[in-house]
Amino acid sequence: MSVRPTVLLCDDSRALRMLTAQQLAACGYELAGEADNGVRAVEQYLALKPNVVLLDLVMPKVDGKAALKRILELDPDAKVVVLSSLGAQNDIEQCLKIGAKSYLQKPIDRDTLERVLGEVTA
Repeated sequence: MSVRPTVLLCDDSRALRMLTAQQLAACGYELAGEADNGVRAVEQYLALKPNVVLLDLVMPKVDGKAALKRILELDPDAKVVVLSSLGAQNDIEQCLKIGAKSYLQKPIDRDTLERVLGEVTA
């Protein structure tokens, strides 16, 4: 029996987290945990050590870019995929330079989610 890769889902939208959690399950990933702000994202990453982090850029308390930097400071091998809304191309480029492995444009479709996570966890 193979172990399913675990994913930490970080987004301040509860509806998006619910939808994405369903998509993750359908793609064969296990939801390790959820975070609704950047501070919680870092805490959950340390506590759960997921295989991949899906990290929204726009979140309360600490934004996704700052959370990305902190997660990578704590674990340079962390696999973080940034979630972005339309019009944040500059932010996406900055996150990739910081060390994000990829990005997903919201709304996320299942095929793209599966492809990107497959690339990141390969």
